[in-house]
Amino acid sequence: MKVTTTEWENGQLDPENLLLAQLNLKIKGYVVIENVFGEAQLEELKSRFHELLSDYIAQTDPNRGASRYGMPLPFEAPFASTTLVANPLLLQVIKSILGDDVVCSFFASDTALSGSQYQQAHSDVEPLFPSDNISLPPFCYVVNIPLVDFRPDNGPTEIWPFGTHLVGDPAVIPVPDFTRIEELRNSPVGKFTEEEMLPQQVITPAGSVVIRDIRMWHRGTPNRSNEPRPMMAMVYNRPWYNHGVVEIDENEFQELPAEVKQVFRKAVLR
Repeated sequence: MKVTTTEWENGQLDPENLLLAQLNLKIKGYVVIENVFGEAQLEELKSRFHELLSDYIAQTDPNRGASRYGMPLPFEAPFASTTLVANPLLLQVIKSILGDDVVCSFFASDTALSGSQYQQAHSDVEPLFPSDNISLPPFCYVVNIPLVDFRPDNGPTEIWPFGTHLVGDPAVIPVPDFTRIEELRNSPVGKFTEEEMLPQQVITPAGSVVIRDIRMWHRGTPNRSNEPRPMMAMVYNRPWYNHGVVEIDENEFQELPAEVKQVFRKAVLR
């Protein structure tokens, strides 16, 4: 989907595009909305991000597989801008399905460096009711913001859409364990995902927003370029669910706009 100039200026998708986004999320499990963030904002994000990533790599081992880092982001400029964390287009889509009282409970990033390898197909969450085989309504969406163009050669996310977010059988839902990637790729479920199902690469320009059901099966792929492939990651969910912890300085929280306070009302204030 592409955002029109009018939609961008109004901060709202028109009814037809909103319905299209809803259909994508409910049936395919994801939607890509292009042209959400401009070049100036992206350059500011990338500049600060690379500073943080350099320090993080110097202090931390890869934690998502070889040459791949999941790095928490500080809730500060330029990442905590209202146009990013409480973007009206983004929240319009998410609230239209999850309700007006959504909460952001995860604020981090995922970066594939040169030398990264395939992850196993996985869902980001375990079943809410592990003793039952039921498919539940959506309760949580991951929002990814590519800080560079996602190309076939630089480690784009691969996804298994059209139904994996609706699988309710706990016995076949692949949960993440990045210490056993090859073992899980060679398991029956792993072989099924790679030999019987065909994943799709998410190829999209920087500044897009990728919204996906947190239950949808996906994985990271090898970055064969010489540059990092950084991606912001936020999680918006119904208020009774929690995917992580967002920490915000208490004085800074008090200065936030009302719409940002509302979305981060369950953050830990320090």
